[in-house]
Amino acid sequence: MAERVFTTMHEGWLRLLFTSFAVRDREWGERLYDYSEILYRHMRFVEELFVKRGIEYSYERPALTLEFENEGEAARFSLVGVERILDQLNESKDPLASRIIHDLRYIASQLSRNLGKEEPITAFDKSLKLDGVDLDKESLDALVLFLFEESYKEYELIIIYSYAQRVVDSKRVFEIFQILIDESKFHLKSFAHLMARLGILAVPRMVTQEIYRFDSLKRFLEDGIEEEKGAKEQCRALAEAVKNDELRDFFNFINFQEDYHITLMKEALEIIE
Repeated sequence: MAERVFTTMHEGWLRLLFTSFAVRDREWGERLYDYSEILYRHMRFVEELFVKRGIEYSYERPALTLEFENEGEAARFSLVGVERILDQLNESKDPLASRIIHDLRYIASQLSRNLGKEEPITAFDKSLKLDGVDLDKESLDALVLFLFEESYKEYELIIIYSYAQRVVDSKRVFEIFQILIDESKFHLKSFAHLMARLGILAVPRMVTQEIYRFDSLKRFLEDGIEEEKGAKEQCRALAEAVKNDELRDFFNFINFQEDYHITLMKEALEIIE
């Protein structure tokens, strides 16, 4: 199985993931999100295989721009990513490739059935209007800045924790990283849906190897704890800045979740010490 398939899977996962955030039909969006989770697991299966075989791979990938105006075009955008993976896996005789191909063919068939959907997509129209919520300029500016910064940060953490799972020996530390991955996915999903409502949805910039690779797990965890403390402060500040009770409650909720993340990372630090 060629190294390049890992990068193609990464791109395919992001295509489906961000399409799921963009579409207005939420039932269809949740199905797309489920498909994206399947592609994420495929990527991790291949990663594990590469680690066992000593094959070099990278989480770096090409830039990706969301460019579609209706749900049919969104389905095509996702289908392109799936078909690229299929093209590369069809060259492989690996048993894992055969298993993944069965999943992808089904997902491709479901995407193909939706190519004719004409429902418009407004996730990129830059309206800066949150349906049903009236925000003053100061609140809106603070919200937009936070969403761009934190959506990238949560994507970055998914990549960092995913890579970290492959370089730890402790089962509990592995589990802790999985919890943190799941938490970051929830945060990314929540922030991306807000961005789509505001018309500013975008795929985060690439995470480079210098960011997700580390020499010292102890230092990595110590730095992670400090970053979580910083994230808490940003959520607290945004909750105070945004003059809307619903949004204030949501960002306070995210703020208190960071306490849980800090506790988990401290537990991991104690285990490795």
